[in-house]
Amino acid sequence: MAADEAIGEREMDELAELACLYLEPAEKKMLNRRLNALMELLGKIGEVETGGVEPDIHPGILPPRFREDEVEPSLSPGRVFQNSAHRSDSFFRVPSIAGEGPGGA
Repeated sequence: MAADEAIGEREMDELAELACLYLEPAEKKMLNRRLNALMELLGKIGEVETGGVEPDIHPGILPPRFREDEVEPSLSPGRVFQNSAHRSDSFFRVPSIAGEGPGGA
């Protein structure tokens, strides 16, 4: 990997923000070194001559493992929700993690 393609401080800050991580300066420096080493190794993989190699979507051909469906009685709503602290009709109510949803969360 060329030096101008290295992951810099600005990119590390952006990655940390996207991952919702707070990194101490020492952690950021260590992760930066590791990511750049990884990118260098991935660059070497890109140098491998693959001109005559057919693409393959799976490393091996495995027979599908199907089984017959078996109908079994399911749990009653009362049993399903018996230990739930919060319920809305036939749904579990959980705290929003992505802002307010339809109906004010």
